[in-house]
Amino acid sequence: MTTQIAKATPLESLPAIEREFAAGNYVESSRLLWEATESTFLMLGKAHGLHTDDTRAIAYALDEKYGLDMRYLGLLIAGRVARDHVITEAFEPYDLEICHRLLPEFIRRCYREFGFDDDSLNS
Repeated sequence: MTTQIAKATPLESLPAIEREFAAGNYVESSRLLWEATESTFLMLGKAHGLHTDDTRAIAYALDEKYGLDMRYLGLLIAGRVARDHVITEAFEPYDLEICHRLLPEFIRRCYREFGFDDDSLNS
């Protein structure tokens, strides 16, 4: 019998991200953080009617739409630092701390603001 394991949604991932980071499991916490960040940007693109899966294009479009100076792009870059740490393990915990401090709140705020639940990404 095959058991299918469901992937945690961005909101469901946040406690695990915080727990793994606190335990010193920086690669795993960064992997989960990047996946949640990427999914959040894809949700934002969908919510704003942007027809792309390019997270950088989504970040640029949102910054332009709201007249912000690299706010969304900066958050995406923070997520990419986490992604890069998974690949290279090149960052120290203090380098990752800002990502793990900023991104979970950003993810929570995005899902609250747009009224999406995690399952709406699949539709």
